[in-house]
Amino acid sequence: MNLPSQTEAFELLYAIASADGREEALFGSSIRNARPAFEKMRIGNAYPAVYLEFPLLGPPCFDMLTVYGSVGRDDRFAPGAGFGYEKMFRWFSGLPEQSGCSCGIELDTGSGETERAGAYLQFRTRTRYAEEFLDSVGESGRTKSFYETVRRLPKGWPPAYIGLFPGRERTPVRVGGYMEQEQKEAVARDPALLGEQFRRIGFEAYDPDMLKFCAELMAMAPGVDFQFDILPDGSLGDIFGLSLSFNEVVPSRSTVCMESGYGARLMRRLQDEGLADGRWEKIAGAAFAKGLPAGTEDGSKVLFAATVRLNYAKVKFRCGKPAPAKFYLMTKAAVLPAGGQPAGAAREPEPDPDRTPD
Repeated sequence: MNLPSQTEAFELLYAIASADGREEALFGSSIRNARPAFEKMRIGNAYPAVYLEFPLLGPPCFDMLTVYGSVGRDDRFAPGAGFGYEKMFRWFSGLPEQSGCSCGIELDTGSGETERAGAYLQFRTRTRYAEEFLDSVGESGRTKSFYETVRRLPKGWPPAYIGLFPGRERTPVRVGGYMEQEQKEAVARDPALLGEQFRRIGFEAYDPDMLKFCAELMAMAPGVDFQFDILPDGSLGDIFGLSLSFNEVVPSRSTVCMESGYGARLMRRLQDEGLADGRWEKIAGAAFAKGLPAGTEDGSKVLFAATVRLNYAKVKFRCGKPAPAKFYLMTKAAVLPAGGQPAGAAREPEPDPDRTPD
């Protein structure tokens, strides 16, 4: 086979993820919006990671985040594409390769919103890049409140990514990070500690039942990340996002995880709470990983690696009350040399830290 284009890879990965009745159960008809949206998100030639975010309750649909681990300095969107983020990607293309950052565009394809998109930067440990990111999207006035919030994060709550959502109510800036294991275990043992940490951060929209439920979910998941919304006046919004990681589950073990492992226990707990229904039982079947022999334009022989991976489940709390849960699948294509080791020419986002801001 010839090496697939970005669009062909996206179509292949979606076909794998949506097969065996999963489109009807999990995704609905959102692909009708996602296909033209993906064309407007494409830049350069590298394969992006495409995240499919779908609800675990209510009408099936999905939103989409397209994330690039690298963009060439001369890469540009096609005319009329890019959702206004050309300057952001020009800035991103100038970052040093060793920065390890990734940059993306998020679109609410499930709701039919295809004109306004969100922007996302994972800066990992390099918090200084958040200022440059905000400047690149025309929101430099939000820099001060972002860093003030980051300074209030307790030990064990390191920030790792930032998102911006023009068009949403009050245009929140989202700050998120990955809670360190020691902190996660401490909060899981003592929900009151989570309340103490919230107060230190300046988040007040919680109650004892929320603290207890968050601690219970944290005890089930091997890793968690947190999200807060920073409003234009610098205050924190009334939403807390808790994401429960599946990233260490390789595709070959996804069925075990979702049938008898922590994935099954977590999903059943969400279902018992009325935040999910039985559709979660179809998720494991989407997991996939395979390398296919392919040829490049110059005649080189490579492997085209296609992966669909369980990413994480998420519960959003508004004013202390949980909303129906969502789940995220990561679809990713990559080019490997014929020997199977990753090629060094392109920097790709790593599966574990590339979690979405929405």
